[in-house]
Amino acid sequence: MKNIVILICFIFLMNGSSIGQPAYDNNLLSELIAINKTNKSDRLMVSINDTVIADVTFAGKPNDIYRIYSITKVFSSIAIGILIDKKLLPNPEIPVSVYFEEWKSDSLKSKITIRHILQHTSGISAMKGGKELETQTNFVQYALNSSLSSEPGIVYFYNNKAINIISGIVQKVTGETLEQFIQKNVFQQLEINNYKWSSDEAGNTLGMDGLWLSASDLMKVGQMLCNFGEWKGKKVLSKKWCEFMFQIPLVNTMNGLYGYAASIRSLPFGDEISIRQASIDSLIKLGLPNDKTEKLMMLSKQNYKYKEFGEKLKQLFTMQEMEAITSLASSILIPLYAVANDQFYIKHGGEYGLLLTAYPKRKKVLIRYIGEKWGRKTNEDGTYKYFLEDENVRYMLGL
Repeated sequence: MKNIVILICFIFLMNGSSIGQPAYDNNLLSELIAINKTNKSDRLMVSINDTVIADVTFAGKPNDIYRIYSITKVFSSIAIGILIDKKLLPNPEIPVSVYFEEWKSDSLKSKITIRHILQHTSGISAMKGGKELETQTNFVQYALNSSLSSEPGIVYFYNNKAINIISGIVQKVTGETLEQFIQKNVFQQLEINNYKWSSDEAGNTLGMDGLWLSASDLMKVGQMLCNFGEWKGKKVLSKKWCEFMFQIPLVNTMNGLYGYAASIRSLPFGDEISIRQASIDSLIKLGLPNDKTEKLMMLSKQNYKYKEFGEKLKQLFTMQEMEAITSLASSILIPLYAVANDQFYIKHGGEYGLLLTAYPKRKKVLIRYIGEKWGRKTNEDGTYKYFLEDENVRYMLGL
């Protein structure tokens, strides 16, 4: 009997767990912590099944707040989802011109929808990065006044300028700034009290950047998304919106890999895509033309690897046709396709190597913070010297 007890305890230790704790590979976790230490991380947190299994402070204090840079964009999608949940917006296909009438008379800008802004397919001309915004006093108006470089919905371009329009829409719909809206509907629910969020001189909360959070509070956001909108039994965001925002638009043909203000990746194993028959049936009811229906039906007959699926889409549809199909599905909030066994992960990086990533299927979340004094150093190829996004993701998936 004594030997059996010893054996059971040994098995738990080898799994890196104890009774009531999630199982994981303790050796991999040790390697993950070591590589983050070597590469100048300030904070590292890992959670499995809502239980934090690693909470390491390499520099600073555990509750220090950091500027999370572009991870701020995730809150634009969360805000739109909550507005839809509250029935203050019907769907993401609402044209931006509904809220900013100066676009109504423009034949192209009048076609830009909220979805386009979130997916970075608005066509609004912009430079890479955010330097062009540094001298602007009203980020929302600056984006509205910009010309277009492409037809809406056709070209993916990661757009720091355009995403700020979401902040303006939230204020038009609710009378509250994006910060006020998120504070009331997200931060209070997640028990987040220690933060700051920058605004432009006109008082618009920045959508592209500018939010400061502690690693433990960003972990709460990751856990909420990993649980499809729930945190500690509280419903912060609907499961329907989460399932929808975790979809890559067809116009990206599985290459842009960007969903609704969050990057989505299929995993390297079991990454089979299938068109949902139920989605096709719904699109038919909405009036999807027969020729497009027949092509989708062809795709629904088998599963495809991620890149194969993208190639098939390009063979069967023009970009305009894929955009039209996406728009129809978006109007009733239905995911067009399924990833076999839900084998995908979501992530968003911030400047210099900050990372929020989550694997919903296994309820895993990883947060990595890196301070500016380390992160500004670059390699010869221009990449950040301590950038660890891919390495951290691989370890999280393997734990």
